[in-house]
Amino acid sequence: MHLMSWPLAGLLCTLAYAASGAMQVNVGDLICTLAETGERVETPPSQTRAMVCTFRPNGNGPEESYSGEIQNMGSQTALDGTRVLLWAVMGPSDRELQPGQLQQTFAGRLATSGDSEDPSPAMLVGDSDGSFALRPLSENDMKTAPGDITVIVLKIKSVPT
Repeated sequence: MHLMSWPLAGLLCTLAYAASGAMQVNVGDLICTLAETGERVETPPSQTRAMVCTFRPNGNGPEESYSGEIQNMGSQTALDGTRVLLWAVMGPSDRELQPGQLQQTFAGRLATSGDSEDPSPAMLVGDSDGSFALRPLSENDMKTAPGDITVIVLKIKSVPT
């Protein structure tokens, strides 16, 4: 997929998530450790870093390991100094999370400048199963400059244990 189409994909995922109407609950936490360095691109400004993640489900399920990358579009510095990202995994209240279900790409607008009038919480929505989304547990995870809009693409795949 061409790099410029990621913001459009994120917007479509966000709209699909909002239209789903299912009651979303926290089904667990995703803890991701980022590589120290990554790739930076000038046009459009972006930054990509590899990462390893652990999913800790709420309830009785086993922990799962994932690997992947995070791509921040709109800034080459938003991930600087960040080593760990914490996400609440939101899912439908009427479905049980299956092993490996988080193996998909999550995309969406994660942060805007403080002058935004959008009161909705930041979410990254799954592309193959839009009923699952990631919500940052710390507002300080992503730093934006005034006027910036940050679009995040998070690709994760299950790692056999």
